[in-house]
Amino acid sequence: MKSIMLPKSQACVCMNLIPVGPEYFPECLNLIKDKNLYNEALKLYPPNSQQYKDISIAYGEHLLQEHLCVPAGLVFAHTGAHEKALSAFVACGSWQQALCVAAQLHLTKDQLAGLGRTLAGKLAEQRKHGDAATVLEQYTQDYEEAVLLLLEGAAWEEALRLVHKYNRPDIIETNVKPSILEAQKNYMAFLDSQTATFSRHKARLLVVRELKEQAQQVHLDDEAPHGQESDLFSETSSVMSGSGMSGKYSHSNSRISARSSKNRRKAERKKHSLKEGSPLEDLALLEALSDVVQGTEKLKDEIYHILKILFLFEFDEQGRELQKAFEDTLQLMERSLPEIWTLTPQQGSATPVLGPNSTANSIMASYQQEKTSVPVLDAELFIPPKINKRTQWKLSLLE
Repeated sequence: MKSIMLPKSQACVCMNLIPVGPEYFPECLNLIKDKNLYNEALKLYPPNSQQYKDISIAYGEHLLQEHLCVPAGLVFAHTGAHEKALSAFVACGSWQQALCVAAQLHLTKDQLAGLGRTLAGKLAEQRKHGDAATVLEQYTQDYEEAVLLLLEGAAWEEALRLVHKYNRPDIIETNVKPSILEAQKNYMAFLDSQTATFSRHKARLLVVRELKEQAQQVHLDDEAPHGQESDLFSETSSVMSGSGMSGKYSHSNSRISARSSKNRRKAERKKHSLKEGSPLEDLALLEALSDVVQGTEKLKDEIYHILKILFLFEFDEQGRELQKAFEDTLQLMERSLPEIWTLTPQQGSATPVLGPNSTANSIMASYQQEKTSVPVLDAELFIPPKINKRTQWKLSLLE
């Protein structure tokens, strides 16, 4: 076999191999795989050639190894490798593409039903209950299981549509109503938990802030009365001129820059701890409080839909109970926002202030504030979460 010399440019490898003849294509394909030159190589062969198909399949398999199932499926489908395309689309739950490819494979009715159940299972795992129900109803003719999936996903109205489409009012009594009442109880429990968590974190945050203020005052009282105001001012001047702290910060920065990425990520994970007494407990509490508010705010659409269904089936009492609980929770959080988000990043990162009216106490307070300044990455924690008052979620019929 003729020896092959690799040129310096990887993109030229295949171009130099093509004139050698098809007997050397396996070596060419190995080079393409080794150098990851799939896109370049595909441009060198006609789309209807066997070489083009072989490169495409190799490319698709490479994408699968990289867990890029959708692009892999598209590459397989593009080159006519429908079975491989089907496997790729099924793997990632791309159900429309999978069913399109299945039609080109002319699957039997039983095979198509089996495929539908596989897809529905994957979609349900991904919390895509509506899509899973569509597949079950249309491709396995199992509308009962489709209704159950819709109820699981709180798609009440779509579930009712299928119930009436197939004239199965009995399912309303056996499954729909119990599911709705169970969901109402779950929402009530969740709101109770959110309220308790929010109130607990808020109370603790106020305590932490008070403790920090007391600690700062104690520090000032311990430092200032020692009669060294002139020395402190001298040190402060040195800092502001850059002669004293530049070396200190250079040394500190060199140590920080030497830290590995792994250690930085580990430090970042440990930074915000809700453990009482942790250095940045106040920031951890702000983060947790923001998460609670945002999680509650996102429920508005779900609450509106279940309120409609509760009213439809004459569960007025349960509907009013849920509506009031949700309104009370939102109002509690809304009233608390100004009390919780009182600081700004700038307030936590002030620079020392010097001047003719400066005192040892004022300079020390300024430095103490600088020592506890908020990192830039945490600045977003000082932005209060938004509660959109314009979002319509209440059902006036239950008022």
